[in-house]
Amino acid sequence: MSTEDNQDPESSRAWQITRARTLITPHGGQIVTEFFDIDKSRSIPPQRRPEASALLAALADPLRGFEAGFPDLL
Repeated sequence: MSTEDNQDPESSRAWQITRARTLITPHGGQIVTEFFDIDKSRSIPPQRRPEASALLAALADPLRGFEAGFPDLL
């Protein structure tokens, strides 16, 4: 969630989830977990944002419990 826009976390999260679903649903994808930093601009490196860092760690873990791709494109 951007700190520059002074968005409230609820609105920002709802917008991002809606956008993600719009992009992945037509490909058979679904959201199974979320990583959402509050008050951390995306201009900050992911390693310095707790949830972005957790996402990177999860992607590196083959036992993460979810796939990171589009089912119909895999």
